[in-house]
Amino acid sequence: MADSMQTVPILEVIAHQAELKTFILPRILDAAPGQFVAVWLPGVDEKPFAVSADGPETIQITVKAVGPFTRRLLNCRPGDRLGLRGPFGRGFTLMPDSLLIGGGIGNAPLRLLAQRLTERGLRYTWLAGARRAADLPFLGELQKNPAVRLFTDDGSVGHPGTVMTGWTDALAATPTPPRLVCGAGPEPMLLAVREAARLHRLPVELSFERYMKCGIGLCGQCCLDGSGLRLCVEGPILTEEQMQGVTEWGLPPRGPSGRRPATTPKATRP
Repeated sequence: MADSMQTVPILEVIAHQAELKTFILPRILDAAPGQFVAVWLPGVDEKPFAVSADGPETIQITVKAVGPFTRRLLNCRPGDRLGLRGPFGRGFTLMPDSLLIGGGIGNAPLRLLAQRLTERGLRYTWLAGARRAADLPFLGELQKNPAVRLFTDDGSVGHPGTVMTGWTDALAATPTPPRLVCGAGPEPMLLAVREAARLHRLPVELSFERYMKCGIGLCGQCCLDGSGLRLCVEGPILTEEQMQGVTEWGLPPRGPSGRRPATTPKATRP
């Protein structure tokens, strides 16, 4: 499918909570875990989203209300039509004995990764965290998965604390060190995962976000300072080797105009 746009009907909407929903759409594309699709809401805008699961005839997109576009999207109902382009970017590597670390809505792309690993009989451990239980998508599903360990800041479900709280325990509980650490979530969490992986000399693949327009590497909107990497093409999944050349980690990302905000926003915990 790549860059061609097709419109599809929404088949079903699953409300995890009022501001966190999963949309089930016809499967008109095949996305690898970590790749993203561009979702067009007619008359509004187009934004990138990771695929959170798929089946023989459907794909799923999980959406959290974070701005005007997502709030409008969350008002859509079955039968409404959306435009889809993609898939775009580079996905996660399917590696046995992987350690998956997700914060909040970042658990969405890890869900498809876990699905693919399970389908291939590859062992993994998944640390899934959020501020509170209501911020964890697919909570019931996660609670039934023996490979998942849950963490919430307020202790409302799983272990109290962030996913980094469980890092040491997860490493100690596995018979062999993880062959790959895969992370998705808020950037401060990802940078903490990166540092911990470097300390333990573990390879990482982390999913980063930036404002994207074209999705095919032409506009340069999502280029990372110091490296020239286009997150929509060479990412959104980056290895340690790719991350080493980037100089903008920890800075507020650019907005639609290409400018950075004047002040640094508060860090978001997983």
